Amino acid sequence: MEKLFISPSKYVQGEHVLQQSAEYLKELGTKVQLLTDSFVWDMLGNDYVKYLKEAGLDVVSEVFSGEVSSEAIQELSQKLEAQHIDVLVALGGGKIIDLGKAIAAKQLVKLAVLPTTASTDAPTSSVSVLYETDGRFKKYDFYSRNPELVLVDTAVIVNAPARLLAAGIADGLSTAIEARAVWKKQGENILGKAPTLTALAIAEKCEEVLFTYGLQAIEDNKNRVVTPAFDAVVEANTLMSGLGFESGGLAAAHALHNGFSAIHGKADQLLHGEKVAFTTLVQLVLEKQSKQTLKRYVDFFRTLGLPTTCAEMGIELQDDTQLLAITRQSMVKGDSMKQMPMEITEQDIVAGIRTLDDFVQGNLD
Repeated sequence: MEKLFISPSKYVQGEHVLQQSAEYLKELGTKVQLLTDSFVWDMLGNDYVKYLKEAGLDVVSEVFSGEVSSEAIQELSQKLEAQHIDVLVALGGGKIIDLGKAIAAKQLVKLAVLPTTASTDAPTSSVSVLYETDGRFKKYDFYSRNPELVLVDTAVIVNAPARLLAAGIADGLSTAIEARAVWKKQGENILGKAPTLTALAIAEKCEEVLFTYGLQAIEDNKNRVVTPAFDAVVEANTLMSGLGFESGGLAAAHALHNGFSAIHGKADQLLHGEKVAFTTLVQLVLEKQSKQTLKRYVDFFRTLGLPTTCAEMGIELQDDTQLLAITRQSMVKGDSMKQMPMEITEQDIVAGIRTLDDFVQGNLD
């Protein structure tokens, strides 16, 4: 099997780069479609559109709030088709970014991703996560190219809640764990090809950066100050994790994250990375990693305020029906559970969740 590594064409990160973005966008075209959500629009949408227009760009805007579903993609694509744009600018969080990728691919236009948080590693990839209209995980959609531009303004991101950065740290820490599992299996990355050594190296550097600077970056975020530690963690959450997961591969942690879309309750209120924190720990249990390794991650996640127990995820430890619903959704065709380097059964997953809970609660030696 051939190896494949892909990346966005250009990655820009720094303070106040949003107000320097016109020069990068002009390299892609002059007719711009801005896609954002109502929260981001209220926060900076008007000012940003004014800046782009003053820089000589022709701008139209669309504010979207909803689920990233096939229906939403089709509806918005048809609505935006008449605009005859050169470049779609996705300004916001993970859902807007995934929606922007899908629409840009349908309309065959260039894509610029401008994340307003560092809570996921979605910005750099050529993948969107699609859901059913009821919120259940549906599938991954893959596109023929990555974004032409990813532009990360740390002055914007530092003003987002620290909870979002912590979620991104958890998502980033899953990257090396899953990439190592795929490498051990000699499995496939997100692109259906063999992972490269480069992808694995980036994933492991991401892990190193997050353990080294993560706690300091959270304090800097709370103080609303961009420091070298904060800057490093934003890069790890966004660029390193993005390159690492896409070209390195996903395994049990993200499959189990998608499994939680089968139930409703407390988990619905959790961020992507918050759920991934818990499911990453479950993957470590499934791999039979040492107690010292598991404790390192549990302690770090708890310091960050991330969920590590069933109660914090809103699941009942003795509810077999609930646990099996999560498990079966995580094992659907096309998801990444198959990339684990050992055979995983439904019973293994249920037992792994319970073992993790016992470990965290201190009931194991």
